[in-house]
Amino acid sequence: MYRRAAAVAGAIFCFYSFLPLCAQKPALDSGETSAAAGEPSGATAPTPVPTATTTLEVTATYQEMHPALAPVPQITGKEIMTSAGTYGDVSRFLQVLPGVVWSSDTSNDVLVRGGHPEENLFVIDGVEFPGISHISLSGSTGGFASMIDATAVSGMEMRPGVYDASYSSRLSSLIDIRTRQLDQEQRDRTMTLGVAGVGGIYQSTMPRGDYLFSAHRSILNLFTKDGGLDGVPIYSNALERVDLAASDRDQLTLLSLGGADTVLISPCIADSEVTSPYRTHYRGWRETAALTWKHTFNPKVVSDFVAADSLTRQKIGQQVESGIVTVNGYNTCQAAQLDTNYTENSQNQLPRLNYTLRANAGGWLFTMGASGQLQRLNDSVAQPIGQLSPFSASTTATDAVSFHRQFSYGQEAAFLQAEGVLGKRWNLMAGIRGEAFAIDASRVLEPRASILFRLNERQSLHASWNESAQLPPTMDMISYGINHRLPPIEARQSAAGMRIWQNGWGTLDAEGYIKQYRHEPVSTEFPRLMLFNMVDTLGQAFVWLPLTGSGTARSRGLEAVLRAHWGGHANLLLSATRAQASYRALDGVRRRGNYDTPVAINAMTSFHLPWGVMLNSRESYASGIVYTPFDVANSLAQNRGIYDLNRMNGLRGPYYNRLDVELERKFKISSGELNIHAGAENVLNRKNLMGYIWLQECGYAGCENSDGLPILKADQMQRYPIFSARFRF
Repeated sequence: MYRRAAAVAGAIFCFYSFLPLCAQKPALDSGETSAAAGEPSGATAPTPVPTATTTLEVTATYQEMHPALAPVPQITGKEIMTSAGTYGDVSRFLQVLPGVVWSSDTSNDVLVRGGHPEENLFVIDGVEFPGISHISLSGSTGGFASMIDATAVSGMEMRPGVYDASYSSRLSSLIDIRTRQLDQEQRDRTMTLGVAGVGGIYQSTMPRGDYLFSAHRSILNLFTKDGGLDGVPIYSNALERVDLAASDRDQLTLLSLGGADTVLISPCIADSEVTSPYRTHYRGWRETAALTWKHTFNPKVVSDFVAADSLTRQKIGQQVESGIVTVNGYNTCQAAQLDTNYTENSQNQLPRLNYTLRANAGGWLFTMGASGQLQRLNDSVAQPIGQLSPFSASTTATDAVSFHRQFSYGQEAAFLQAEGVLGKRWNLMAGIRGEAFAIDASRVLEPRASILFRLNERQSLHASWNESAQLPPTMDMISYGINHRLPPIEARQSAAGMRIWQNGWGTLDAEGYIKQYRHEPVSTEFPRLMLFNMVDTLGQAFVWLPLTGSGTARSRGLEAVLRAHWGGHANLLLSATRAQASYRALDGVRRRGNYDTPVAINAMTSFHLPWGVMLNSRESYASGIVYTPFDVANSLAQNRGIYDLNRMNGLRGPYYNRLDVELERKFKISSGELNIHAGAENVLNRKNLMGYIWLQECGYAGCENSDGLPILKADQMQRYPIFSARFRF
């Protein structure tokens, strides 16, 4: 996993020697010392940039680094580990924040302000990661579970809209994750065991630095063959971070995160509740290794140089099941015929460099720099049989397609940003980022601005405006010749809000926004269909379509979030969102988006009970999902599910509601501390709708619904027990 990390470690010194600022680097005598430790921070104004020391403590949050930005919830690693209904998954915890919804209980997708999971940028300790989730398909950053163990996280925050211009642009949000730092302790060791898997963390000081290692492996496959997907995901991951103070002015950080995953989805069409005739085998591997060099030129000028390399491998094999055999009067799949329908073998590598210079002048913090990356693709897809399209009643239309693309293309960016204080109450940030994409020879400018006005010590007003852009999923761009010309998707977002109140017991914030999309990829074959409105295809037939960038979309809403605590006895995170997401495809008609959720409310609580017991709960309420009904007449005539595109996203299911409850108890033992966590998700066993599925093999199973139609109502996760143990020694 770490061989490429060693390669980038060697490259960073070679690259640095060509920087113009290198000649200005002051020489240090052996007895010369630097100023105080840390990076630019401050709640009201940028402070002089200090130099590095051997403590390597990182305490400033993103909000403290950029006080002109809207305040957002600061999530701690402890909150993630003790939260109910999240399995300790960092992405699932984000689903309780305002403006966030999810696609299903089985996925950790983060859908921010009506956007797609592809639109989020994950950053860990200042390093960008293409994705942090296991079993994540092409064109999405969501999946089944996160690769980063919550025990290795010290804190995180999600920032929709405006964020630091030094990071790559995304249409929905920046998700900033910070790994654990040692405080006064010299060493920390923790082991975990639960339904999410078994793992541990080891952290220790070193000469002039510290070391962190975390690893995790799923174990659910040892107890069941069906985790709700007609299969059980199997995954493992590891994170490693090495901090080293190379000198009084230089800090090096080596960071690596990687994971492997596999799942075999084996439905049987003789089962009356089978949701798909496709047997799917998925194998994936992804890792990112990075070396960060922080250099202090003087107390007011610092630089960050990041050299990183990411690799993603994915293999998918899919077969159509047919030929049911009756044995002793029962339908069985033991002798079912399997015909290969789809194979995918992809390997994508992403080496990249990023240089950022921050300088404090006259009370203003100026940020400038450049980045470059090389996307190396080797993707192969074969769908020789295809299928009759679920979007058309034609008896000849198929989605059979095969392509193999092996090439490289570059992407470059430059950025400039300034932030500071005007008078005693105004904080201002303004910046611009320019990006160039070689794959379609396009260029975009992404301006941004944010302002915050402090009414008093407890209240403030804020407003922001930004434009952002990103390419459509690469696999879609290379699938058809016409797709090569797809332009970057662009979004323009305006937001305004208020910190209504803050004091010792907590904070209350509200914000309204409107976001306009353009150049959204839409189908040229089905003018009502937009790419980002297509559902997750794992376990279903894969569909590749000719596309054009003529679609538009709009998302707008109001959000509020309350964080409160009462004397260490209780904690509350309450979020509420009123929103609307719609789109226009090639036919120009405005329709609901797949992720249109008018109302979403989440309440996460923790109560300290007698005898050292903590009660954790999560209550979630949301408007029902939108869906497209079947064209019943044509579906019955052809014995297959055909969507009625005249009613695309025209119906909405019943409201979603789920209550998760868990109990936690700590035990002091001679060699350390044992934490027991037990409870259940969806304790009321609500039958929340996931969608409707046409059972084209219903003749085998005798599975007609009450209307005499072969349509199955698929529910979300039912009541599910949770147990975990964490031992710190």
